[in-house]
Amino acid sequence: MSHVMAQSQLSIDSLPNEIIIQVLSSFPTRSLLPLAAVCRRFYGLVGRVHYLRLVETSRLRDHQVILECFHPSEKLSTPSLSCEYLGTEGLTEAGDDADLGELNNLYARFRPYSGDESYGPRRRQMESAYGGPVDLINQVPSHEVLLDSDEVFSQLCTVTNLVKVGPRRGLFSSFVTVTDSVIRVWRDWLAREAANAVGAQQRASSGVDDPSILWTDSSKTVGLKFRVVEDKSVPAPILFRRDDEPSVSYSLEYQELLIRANWLLFSFERSDAQQHTHAGKAVVIASM
Repeated sequence: MSHVMAQSQLSIDSLPNEIIIQVLSSFPTRSLLPLAAVCRRFYGLVGRVHYLRLVETSRLRDHQVILECFHPSEKLSTPSLSCEYLGTEGLTEAGDDADLGELNNLYARFRPYSGDESYGPRRRQMESAYGGPVDLINQVPSHEVLLDSDEVFSQLCTVTNLVKVGPRRGLFSSFVTVTDSVIRVWRDWLAREAANAVGAQQRASSGVDDPSILWTDSSKTVGLKFRVVEDKSVPAPILFRRDDEPSVSYSLEYQELLIRANWLLFSFERSDAQQHTHAGKAVVIASM
């Protein structure tokens, strides 16, 4: 009788952490994170599982981040940019006992560069017009912004994709859109950032509050860090009203692409699901 009563008093609290972690590991991250609210013990165990997944995601596992950033009128003429992974600042220091709130504020950082048609990270070289080699990965890509006198902002369509390179060149075994949004680039912001660049002001990194970062949404899921350089060659208008702003042109040099680590993890899991759903198939990327 006492043996039966002892069995009936067993609960999940009596299970060792190793078994609970094994059970929690079977949940996709979007279903896992809400379980942290069950109790304090689950909060810590969910955080441990989540941290290990972020570490695994940071290895990229044959995946590549592709950035498409273009003015709405230049979609077909603007090439995509490959992105070199620079690291996830604060991930190593957090450790597997990190607070979930801290993990949610981590960002994976990438450096956009002009890749080749296969979006590979290899250092492709070509002969320049002067006969010397040009290393594409070390060139800083840029985007030109022109504002007429009656314009206060321009727009950048920003699409961030996570792809898994297929077995052959030009083939992807998965293709997942991380974010697809439009960024407004304001005249005042351009002037301020260009002045900082001219003055060679070295601002201390202020993380997500860095004013040189343009975010794709209010949640700061994906951000683009630019260096702004004004093009002085744009001629000033001969006649304009006193309250008119002059036409201006700027070059936006890509410095970094920031993706919230959680969001990158969600995209990895969608990529894995896509590969299982479309096993044996591949996405063909053809250059026109």
